[in-house]
Amino acid sequence: MLTQPTTDKILLSIADDLNSVVLPSVTDEPAKVLLGQIDQLLRRLSRRTASEIDWMIAEIKLINAAIGRETSDLSSYLLSDIASAYSEASGALGDAIDEAFAEGDKQQIAALRELLADRIAKEQEILGQLDLVGRG
Repeated sequence: MLTQPTTDKILLSIADDLNSVVLPSVTDEPAKVLLGQIDQLLRRLSRRTASEIDWMIAEIKLINAAIGRETSDLSSYLLSDIASAYSEASGALGDAIDEAFAEGDKQQIAALRELLADRIAKEQEILGQLDLVGRG
């Protein structure tokens, strides 16, 4: 029984059940590889769902600070609403990058590059390392 039935915990529970119940009864090697890949995917999805909303809100605030915009009130924490606000902020970031290059603003270009590097690092932290199970 799950005491915290959050999406991340449900995904981990499925992965654990596949490993402890299904995998021991599988003898076919390609099926074992497929189960390993499913396990890895479920664990990555679990990590992402556990922090996705917080990650997007934090990044929206960083983007807006970097480009000099006010962060509007994020009164809804529905994933779809936060994802929409994240997409809008990402578009504004793209526009700011274009503008900085058009104006030759080296200081702003450097600041935005750093923001993009941090964004990529955060995505990799959340998504984790993809090991190619059975592909070695």
